[in-house]
Amino acid sequence: MAEREGEVTRVIRRVAQTLDLGKYDQALRELLHLSEKYPDAGEIRPQIAEVLLRRGQFRVRKGRISEARADFERSLGWSPKPQAYAAMAETLIAEGKLDEADSLLNSALELDPQHGPTHAAMGMLLMKWEEYSEAARAFEQALEFGHAAPEVYRLAWEAYLRLERYERAHELILEGVERFPGSDSLQAAAGDSCVYAKGDSASARPYWQAAVRLNPRHFTSLFSLAAQEAFQGRREEALDYLRRCLTIDRDRTQSLWQEDLHSPLRKFGPFARDPEFIRLLGGVDD
Repeated sequence: MAEREGEVTRVIRRVAQTLDLGKYDQALRELLHLSEKYPDAGEIRPQIAEVLLRRGQFRVRKGRISEARADFERSLGWSPKPQAYAAMAETLIAEGKLDEADSLLNSALELDPQHGPTHAAMGMLLMKWEEYSEAARAFEQALEFGHAAPEVYRLAWEAYLRLERYERAHELILEGVERFPGSDSLQAAAGDSCVYAKGDSASARPYWQAAVRLNPRHFTSLFSLAAQEAFQGRREEALDYLRRCLTIDRDRTQSLWQEDLHSPLRKFGPFARDPEFIRLLGGVDD
C-alpha cells in the first residue's frame, strides 16, 4: 500500500510539471498507465480529467474545436467538473447548438452554483437568445464569483448597451480597462463607450490609440481614429490611418467609408471629394 501511494504521488507531481510545460499528451499517457496499474486509486481520475480539460482548452485556442470537445467529453467521463461542462458549452454556443449548451450549463451549476466561468458562459448563451437583462446579470455574477476576464467585461458592457443602461455599461468597461490595461479589445470598447454611452468622442481617442499600440492591426480603432482625424480636418493623419485600414481589410474599409458618407454625421465629409481619398476609397453618389 505504501509503495503504491508513493508511486502515485510521485507520478502526479511529475505530471503537474509536465502539464505546466504544455506537454498534455505525455502527461495523459503517464496518468492512464498509472490508472491501469492502480485502477482503485481514486485520486488519479480527477488528474486525468484535468489534463483532458487543459488539452481541450489549448485546442480551443488553436481553433481545433471538434478535438477540444472530445477532450471535454472524456474529461467529464473521468470526473465531472463544472469547468469541463462550461468549456464544452462554449464550443456548442459558438456553433449555435444553444439547447445542448443550456443543458450542460445547468449541470455545471448543479455541481457548483458559484462557478464564475459557468455564469459567464450562461451570459454568452443568453446574449444569443437576446435576453440581455438576464445576460447582464449572469456576467455580473461571473465577476462577483471571481471570474474577472476581459471578455466578461466586454460582453457585460455590450449587454448593458443593449439595455440602454449606458452609465453601468461605461462604468464596467472602465473597470475592465483598469484591471486589464493590456487588453486591446477592452481599450477599443472603452473608446467606443465614450462615444456611445457618454457622447464624448474626444475622450475616446486615448483608448483607441492604446488599442492600436497594443495591436497595430486593430481595425475598428484605426478606422475610428481615421474618422476622428477627418472630422477635425486633419487630412494627412486621416489618410495615414485609412491606409493602415486598407492593408488589413480593403473591402471593409471602403464599405465603411461609403456608409459614413451616406450617414447624417459624415465624419469624412470634409474630404468626400478629395482626389486622394477618392483614389483610395472610391467616390460617393450625390
